[in-house]
Amino acid sequence: MHPVRQEILNQLKKQGHATVGELAAHLEMAPVSVRHHLDLLIGDDLVCTPRVRRRAGAGRPQQVYTLTPNAKSHFPNNYRQLADGSLRALKQVLSNEAIAGVMEDLARTTAARAPARLTESTGAQRLQAVVDFLNEQGYMAEWTANEADSSMLHTCNCPYNDLVEVHPELCHMDHALISELTGATCERIAHIAVGDTRCTYRLLHAHPTPRPLLIPTVTHGVNT
Repeated sequence: MHPVRQEILNQLKKQGHATVGELAAHLEMAPVSVRHHLDLLIGDDLVCTPRVRRRAGAGRPQQVYTLTPNAKSHFPNNYRQLADGSLRALKQVLSNEAIAGVMEDLARTTAARAPARLTESTGAQRLQAVVDFLNEQGYMAEWTANEADSSMLHTCNCPYNDLVEVHPELCHMDHALISELTGATCERIAHIAVGDTRCTYRLLHAHPTPRPLLIPTVTHGVNT
């Protein structure tokens, strides 16, 4: 991120909204230069102009700039530390079986947020709906047809990849989530946590309820 554009984001974060003139005064830059950076931020869907501010008396209304929801990723957050600390605390007081149950509960909670069209569709339509939902969660998912009784679902991004080495239970949650969403028996045949470029699941015949899954372990680059 260019330093000027990051400072514009910072100022909009602090103030909530600002005009070109206000940003130019804060940055000690010419308004035309500020507009250039704002146009780039708008193009990246980080800034928008939801309203105008009318000046007292004569004069053109001023556009008021504010942040879009996508701008949140450009500010510090403590999610990783919170997740790491929470999982460590849970593992101090719960058994492996109980942790597995927590991961499956989280998977079901996440799956429950999926749109109705997912559970109401079947076959290719359902798989595409699953992929669309996973992509909203940051998985960069896609699916491909395989054999007559199976398909392949790929997740090319792990949203918590930097936590998996210490907390492989998160892989169990993903496995349970995909089983819950697809209504199928899932066999993971590729795994980002052991060095593969993506996680790949072979989806077999549908079943009415999710089956118990074993917590994966990662040891010296081998998934067991």
